[in-house]
Amino acid sequence: METKIIQNAVSPLLLDYMRIQAENSDKWNFKYPLGKTPFHLKHAKLEIKGDKVFDDFLFGIAQSILICLYEKEQKVFYPDPIIFCGLSMKDSHREDNTHTDHVDDGMKNEKIVKALGILNMDWKTEWGGGFVHDDITYNLRPTDFILFDPRVSHRAANITTDRKRIAIDFTMKSQ
Repeated sequence: METKIIQNAVSPLLLDYMRIQAENSDKWNFKYPLGKTPFHLKHAKLEIKGDKVFDDFLFGIAQSILICLYEKEQKVFYPDPIIFCGLSMKDSHREDNTHTDHVDDGMKNEKIVKALGILNMDWKTEWGGGFVHDDITYNLRPTDFILFDPRVSHRAANITTDRKRIAIDFTMKSQ
């Protein structure tokens, strides 16, 4: 699959609403990256949907965001079911790990795609925090989403500010 940026994919108001709800959630964890990663290399994650729905209210907002993406790009993924949805919080104090997803798990033979977008409407590209996929850096503006193959190495681009960048990511079945 070709990496693709969907510009102005989602209403700023909807993304900002999700960010505000996330900032007030008490369900953030430090389980990611999964495995034996030392704690100081983990980042804050708020799981919305995995093997179950962890937060019905946030899942409803996430479904609305995904429908907006689907409205702009209907030939890449199926909006239902959402296989995974989560929010991540990152800043300049932790360089992100380059990784792949679903290479060695139950999804390894499935046709899947991921989408990622920044929720902070005031995020400036000079603060970094874009997206690196297959060694290519993509700058993401608020309201833009990137569609990509999660089995290709990827990570968040370095962040140069103490401000917290909150991003939402989805895993869906690809077409």
